Amino acid sequence: MAITDERLAAFFATYADALRDFDAEAIARLWGLPGMIVTDEFAGALESRADMAAGLASSFPLYKLLGLASAVPELRTANDLTDRIALVGVRWSYRDEAAEEIVTTDYEYLVRDDADGLHVYVAVGIDEAEALARAAAERGVDLDLFG
Repeated sequence: MAITDERLAAFFATYADALRDFDAEAIARLWGLPGMIVTDEFAGALESRADMAAGLASSFPLYKLLGLASAVPELRTANDLTDRIALVGVRWSYRDEAAEEIVTTDYEYLVRDDADGLHVYVAVGIDEAEALARAAAERGVDLDLFG
Protein backbone atom coordinates (compact mmCIF):
# COMPACT_ATOMS: atom_id res chain seq x y z
CA MET A 1 0.00 0.00 0.00
CA ALA A 2 1.34 3.44 -0.98
CA ILE A 3 2.22 6.15 1.52
CA THR A 4 -0.90 8.21 2.21
CA ASP A 5 -1.06 11.98 1.95
CA GLU A 6 -2.17 12.04 5.60
CA ARG A 7 1.02 10.28 6.73
CA LEU A 8 3.15 12.60 4.60
CA ALA A 9 1.38 15.67 5.99
CA ALA A 10 1.92 14.43 9.56
CA PHE A 11 5.57 13.66 8.82
CA PHE A 12 6.28 17.12 7.42
CA ALA A 13 4.34 18.74 10.29
CA THR A 14 6.73 16.95 12.67
CA TYR A 15 9.63 18.20 10.55
CA ALA A 16 8.21 21.75 10.77
CA ASP A 17 7.88 21.54 14.55
CA ALA A 18 11.53 20.51 14.88
CA LEU A 19 12.58 23.31 12.53
CA ARG A 20 10.57 25.83 14.56
CA ASP A 21 12.37 24.61 17.67
CA PHE A 22 15.76 24.70 15.90
CA ASP A 23 16.16 21.07 16.94
CA ALA A 24 18.68 19.68 14.47
CA GLU A 25 18.84 16.30 16.23
CA ALA A 26 15.06 15.84 15.90
CA ILE A 27 15.21 16.75 12.22
CA ALA A 28 18.16 14.38 11.68
CA ARG A 29 16.10 11.52 13.13
CA LEU A 30 13.60 12.10 10.29
CA TRP A 31 16.31 11.31 7.76
CA GLY A 32 17.42 7.94 6.50
CA LEU A 33 21.10 7.26 6.13
CA PRO A 34 22.88 8.09 4.04
CA GLY A 35 20.94 11.26 3.41
CA MET A 36 21.65 13.43 0.40
CA ILE A 37 21.02 17.13 0.00
CA VAL A 38 21.29 18.68 -3.47
CA THR A 39 20.96 22.35 -4.39
CA ASP A 40 22.43 24.50 -7.14
CA GLU A 41 25.25 25.39 -4.74
CA PHE A 42 25.80 22.10 -2.88
CA ALA A 43 25.56 18.36 -3.23
CA GLY A 44 26.55 16.01 -0.48
CA ALA A 45 25.69 12.81 1.28
CA LEU A 46 25.76 12.65 5.05
CA GLU A 47 26.32 9.25 6.57
CA SER A 48 25.68 9.82 10.28
CA ARG A 49 22.97 11.49 12.31
CA ALA A 50 25.61 13.72 13.92
CA ASP A 51 26.80 14.94 10.51
CA MET A 52 23.20 15.42 9.40
CA ALA A 53 22.37 17.42 12.55
CA ALA A 54 25.48 19.58 12.14
CA GLY A 55 24.66 20.26 8.50
CA LEU A 56 21.07 21.16 9.28
CA ALA A 57 22.07 23.35 12.23
CA SER A 58 24.43 25.36 10.02
CA SER A 59 21.42 27.18 8.55
CA PHE A 60 19.89 28.06 11.94
CA PRO A 61 21.85 31.30 12.54
CA LEU A 62 20.51 32.76 9.28
CA TYR A 63 16.97 31.57 10.01
CA LYS A 64 17.16 33.19 13.45
CA LEU A 65 18.41 36.51 12.04
CA LEU A 66 15.57 36.46 9.51
CA GLY A 67 13.14 36.01 12.41
CA LEU A 68 11.93 32.48 11.70
CA ALA A 69 9.35 31.51 14.30
CA SER A 70 7.51 28.81 12.36
CA ALA A 71 7.69 26.78 9.19
CA VAL A 72 4.52 25.72 7.44
CA PRO A 73 4.76 22.83 4.97
CA GLU A 74 2.32 22.65 2.07
CA LEU A 75 2.25 19.24 0.43
CA ARG A 76 2.08 20.09 -3.28
CA THR A 77 2.71 16.75 -4.96
CA ALA A 78 3.12 13.14 -3.89
CA ASN A 79 4.07 10.65 -6.55
CA ASP A 80 4.31 7.01 -5.56
CA LEU A 81 7.39 5.41 -7.06
CA THR A 82 6.75 2.13 -5.23
CA ASP A 83 4.55 1.09 -2.31
CA ARG A 84 7.24 2.36 0.09
CA ILE A 85 8.92 5.20 -1.82
CA ALA A 86 7.41 8.53 -2.84
CA LEU A 87 8.67 11.69 -4.47
CA VAL A 88 7.12 14.54 -2.52
CA GLY A 89 6.99 18.24 -3.42
CA VAL A 90 6.72 20.58 -0.44
CA ARG A 91 6.42 24.36 -0.38
CA TRP A 92 7.73 25.72 2.89
CA SER A 93 6.49 29.04 4.24
CA TYR A 94 8.83 30.44 6.86
CA ARG A 95 7.03 32.86 9.15
CA ASP A 96 8.02 35.32 11.84
CA GLU A 97 6.55 35.85 15.33
CA ALA A 98 3.67 37.87 13.86
CA ALA A 99 2.91 34.98 11.47
CA GLU A 100 4.05 37.20 8.59
CA GLU A 101 5.64 35.30 5.75
CA ILE A 102 9.40 35.73 5.59
CA VAL A 103 9.92 33.54 2.55
CA THR A 104 8.59 30.54 0.67
CA THR A 105 10.81 27.88 -0.80
CA ASP A 106 10.21 24.64 -2.65
CA TYR A 107 11.81 21.27 -2.04
CA GLU A 108 11.46 17.84 -3.61
CA TYR A 109 11.97 14.94 -1.21
CA LEU A 110 12.52 11.26 -1.81
CA VAL A 111 10.75 9.65 1.17
CA ARG A 112 10.81 5.98 2.10
CA ASP A 113 8.54 4.13 4.51
CA ASP A 114 10.98 2.18 6.70
CA ALA A 115 10.12 -0.29 9.46
CA ASP A 116 10.31 2.55 12.00
CA GLY A 117 8.42 5.15 9.95
CA LEU A 118 8.95 7.65 7.15
CA HIS A 119 12.40 9.03 6.40
CA VAL A 120 13.79 11.49 3.87
CA TYR A 121 16.69 10.08 1.87
CA VAL A 122 17.14 12.84 -0.72
CA ALA A 123 16.19 16.52 -0.55
CA VAL A 124 16.51 18.79 -3.57
CA GLY A 125 16.31 22.48 -2.78
CA ILE A 126 14.66 24.17 -5.74
CA ASP A 127 14.95 27.85 -4.90
CA GLU A 128 16.00 28.22 -1.27
CA ALA A 129 19.24 30.17 -1.85
CA GLU A 130 17.51 32.77 -4.00
CA ALA A 131 14.52 33.02 -1.67
CA LEU A 132 16.70 33.44 1.42
CA ALA A 133 18.82 36.06 -0.36
CA ARG A 134 15.67 38.07 -1.19
CA ALA A 135 14.43 37.75 2.40
CA ALA A 136 17.82 38.80 3.76
CA ALA A 137 17.86 41.88 1.53
CA GLU A 138 14.33 42.81 2.58
CA ARG A 139 15.16 42.39 6.28
CA GLY A 140 18.61 43.98 6.16
CA VAL A 141 20.52 40.79 6.99
CA ASP A 142 24.10 40.69 5.70
CA LEU A 143 24.63 37.30 4.05
CA ASP A 144 28.40 37.88 4.00
CA LEU A 145 28.34 36.98 7.69
CA PHE A 146 27.61 33.41 6.62
CA GLY A 147 30.51 32.88 4.22
